[in-house]
Formats: sequence, structure tokens, C-alpha cells
Amino acid sequence: MRPRGKNNKGAKAWKKWEAGYAKKEGGKEEAARERREFYCDGGTIKLRPSTDADVPLTDKQIKDSKKK
Repeated sequence: MRPRGKNNKGAKAWKKWEAGYAKKEGGKEEAARERREFYCDGGTIKLRPSTDADVPLTDKQIKDSKKK
């Protein structure tokens, strides 16, 4: 994640999301593994939709589906 300023909603949302994992033993590693299954939409962390249980959609695919 690239920081984009102090008032970045996405950075704050990711930090809040990771805080839940920080409480567990080995939580940082678990958060890093699971992060690809989530995305940030306007400061809200959402589960990435998928067409197959093992293959989450990319950011581009999500944006294209919202345009329809």
C-alpha cells in the first residue's frame, strides 16, 4: 500500500482492518496472506468478489462491473 497523504481514507481503513489481526499471535502474517481477498472502496474495506472461490476479481474487474 502506498501512502497518499495523512487524510487518506484508504490508509486509515487498512490500518483499522489490520488492528484486529495484530491482537493475535502471528496476526501480521495472517493479515498479509488474507489482504489479497479484500479491497478498499472509499475508505471501506470490502471482501473482493469472485467468480470462483479461489480466484478473487482484480481491481480493474471490480471497477468494470460497477460501470454496467
